[in-house]
This record gives sequence, C-alpha cells and structure tokens, in this order.
Amino acid sequence: MSGRLTVIGLGPGNADQVTPEASRAVAEAKFFYGYKPYLDRLDLRPDQTRVASDNREELSRAKDALVKAAQGHAVAVVSGGDPGVFAMAAA
Repeated sequence: MSGRLTVIGLGPGNADQVTPEASRAVAEAKFFYGYKPYLDRLDLRPDQTRVASDNREELSRAKDALVKAAQGHAVAVVSGGDPGVFAMAAA
C-alpha cells in the first residue's frame, strides 16, 4: 500500500485563486493536516478528515502527516499561502 503526501497552498484568500493542482490534491486526499483557520477554508467531504493544530506546531504536524502517508493514506499538509514562502514545505 503506497501513500502520498502533498503540501498544498491555498493562495491569498479567495477560493478562486487556488491553483487547479491544489484543488486536485484536495479532491484526492483523505487526511488534512494544518493550522485550524487554514483547514476551515476547505470544503471537505464527509470521508475526508481534518487534523488541526496550532500554527507553531509545524514539525509535529509534519511528522504526523508523514506517518499517516507511510501507512498508505493520501495526506495533505495545508498552508494558507504559498507553502514555499511560508516554510510549510521545509518542515
């Protein structure tokens, strides 16, 4: 069983500014890790799970997301803007 981890940036705020690639990743993921206000911006299906944490818990969140992906799940780590700029991808 092979999992996948994707780091998703939600853009500057307007849902219309989320990239098609990020939208596809949201549609495909089962578990979503991130700061609660970022996760609240997502319109998730009942079969998708939010795992919210404080915005100062990046390393713990990244570790938990990696473990879930290693278990074979499709996982997304969510950033409010560009994850490269906001260092979510670095964690």
